[in-house]
Amino acid sequence: MRVNRQLVIRLFWSTCMLLLGLTAAQAQELADVQNRGIAGNSSADLLNRVDADVLSYQPDLVVILVGTNDLLNTKKMVSVADYYRNMDQLTDLIMQQDVQVVLVSPPTVDTVYLFERHDASRFPQPPMQLLALCRDTLQVICREKELPFVDLFSHLQQVGIPCHDQDDIILNEKNSGRRDGVHLTPKGNRLLAWLIYEQLKESFTDLAGLKIVCFGDSITFGVFLDGEGTTEGDTYPAVLKQFIQDGI
Repeated sequence: MRVNRQLVIRLFWSTCMLLLGLTAAQAQELADVQNRGIAGNSSADLLNRVDADVLSYQPDLVVILVGTNDLLNTKKMVSVADYYRNMDQLTDLIMQQDVQVVLVSPPTVDTVYLFERHDASRFPQPPMQLLALCRDTLQVICREKELPFVDLFSHLQQVGIPCHDQDDIILNEKNSGRRDGVHLTPKGNRLLAWLIYEQLKESFTDLAGLKIVCFGDSITFGVFLDGEGTTEGDTYPAVLKQFIQDGI
């Protein structure tokens, strides 16, 4: 019996496409990343909602990025010592549930825009110095508890960011029409997700099999971006999820 050559070829390619579709679907299921950022949150707010928004999900790993509101938001400002105590307690609570923790330092800030919204006289030290102390505090906690640390603050400093109304990493009037100076652009979120992804690859063997919660403030939430509050669009949890799925 003669075999129809074109039929065989069509069946072959149909099978290949089906297998590729299954592989993509499986990868999507395995890349389990949750966005648990809320705009305006401080370390105290994270402590108040860690049970409901993180531990109830029973994650394998929590990535925490918080501190901008603690040190730069005059409505929520606390001392560096209080910030340390909150972060020390927060990491303990999560680790007691056998959950891995990664800490991320908050980004740099464009003080020109910051001081348009917050009274400069209320700051005990210049904002960038406060953020440097925030970074140092997180480094101490990570050393004490042997936690992975992603130093976003120092990375941005080293490449000269922010550069007022010039850079494309922190939202400013030129790149977004927003006199912001604190939150990240889509490109900034991609950079943040990449730095976290690179650290996770060093620390964990099978990222695709982990349940990951990204826990934090408006930077994690992805305020002003497509997909804000989700793992879709331009938020850093969305980009991190994509990196894990792609396995790049």
